[in-house]
Amino acid sequence: MNNTKSNKNKIINLVKILSSFAFMVFIIYYFFGKNSESLKRDLLKVEYIYIILSMIFGAWAYVNRGLRWIVLIDALGYKTSKINSVSAVSVGYFTNLFIPRAGEISRCTSLKKSDNIPVDKLFGTILIERVIDFAALVIFVVLAALLKSNEVIRSIKEYQNLGSVESSNSKSIILLFIILLGITIYLLRNRIKKLPFYQKVSNFISGLKEGFKSIKQMKNKTLFWFHTLSIWIMYFLMTYICFQAIPETSHLGISDGLFLLVLGGIGMVIPAPGGIGSYHLMLMIGLVALQVPEGTLSVKPYNEYNPAMLFPFIVHTAQTFVAIIMGSIGLLILFVSKNKSNVTS
Repeated sequence: MNNTKSNKNKIINLVKILSSFAFMVFIIYYFFGKNSESLKRDLLKVEYIYIILSMIFGAWAYVNRGLRWIVLIDALGYKTSKINSVSAVSVGYFTNLFIPRAGEISRCTSLKKSDNIPVDKLFGTILIERVIDFAALVIFVVLAALLKSNEVIRSIKEYQNLGSVESSNSKSIILLFIILLGITIYLLRNRIKKLPFYQKVSNFISGLKEGFKSIKQMKNKTLFWFHTLSIWIMYFLMTYICFQAIPETSHLGISDGLFLLVLGGIGMVIPAPGGIGSYHLMLMIGLVALQVPEGTLSVKPYNEYNPAMLFPFIVHTAQTFVAIIMGSIGLLILFVSKNKSNVTS
């Protein structure tokens, strides 16, 4: 029975991986593969000094993640070096380029091999990190919604032809929908509690509570929060600095950068290898909402200069190179570290 269930899970995971790769190949070919010459020509117009700076910010976020991880590992009573921790984080990002969500596992197993720290303990620290990063993303989503609500509403009206609907009527419809939804949920609450989805949400909320409790008990909370803040600042700068890379985005400001950071974060959550396709699509939607370029959202292949498609491509490609470079260096460092520990033993 257990073997059957295990084989079923393996098949499901394999289907997920293959589906993700199929989606990635389709997106790359559809948008950029049909007319690669146009893309190559437009890439020559990019100011690459800003792309290099974006890559530096991205690499520094890896360092911050590695240093923050040490704080969590120390709280468990285990020790690892800064270079091994950063290397393991880098290997995790590198793995995510090929297999969605596998980076966390490879990150733990890498440090297990180099420093002999139990994988289950390491995975517990990653769950805490996930809780904090999720909370941070929610905060940024709310902040971006407040700052960019006008742009979002305007885009919805333009692209779904809601401009003709009276504002008061649309508000009444939304309010009525929320009330009816609330009544339905209340009446079906006992059935909803039995659903697997409800159990997952309930477990996730419990995990959030446990994560924050663990942080309260941490000795070096200040350092943990410092690295957390630094990680998100680096993520913001990765996108924001690239605004200067092409003329059409050079006028965008801090609030625009925050808006695209949130959309990019949501795009990366979608299980596609390295966020390929999902990240591009979310940033395209965001840029069109910011009227870059002026006009309507296009889902046509890249056959003429389109900054709303070019910008996500250069930002994502730059960070993919960061993952490859940092991951390759990390693999080499951990390999050497593992051999040294074996010789010492």
